[in-house]
Amino acid sequence: MGKQIRKQRKLKNYTLEQLAERLDCSTTFIGQIERAKGKPSLETIVKIANVLEISIDSMVFGDLNSKSGYTHFVNKVTELTENFSPEEKDLMLKNIEIFKKFKDSAH
Repeated sequence: MGKQIRKQRKLKNYTLEQLAERLDCSTTFIGQIERAKGKPSLETIVKIANVLEISIDSMVFGDLNSKSGYTHFVNKVTELTENFSPEEKDLMLKNIEIFKKFKDSAH
């Protein structure tokens, strides 16, 4: 999450000081969050997301098109289908293929 916060802060051209001021907290605390040394409260996470104008899920998981986001996606699918039988996994793949064809034809 800290890497995403730093990335979004820099995209907004905010210094640590500017972000800390907008959040009414110390630059030390923001730096700790960005380095995964500080643990923000849920309230602080919401404030950061609002100030940086990003969703909490993208702040936590990143962009699903990025490598880390893709890894999260693959891990989640693996977790959800872990107890599927081979037939159920095959059916799932067929559904994904149908969805892709539908999506491709919509463009």
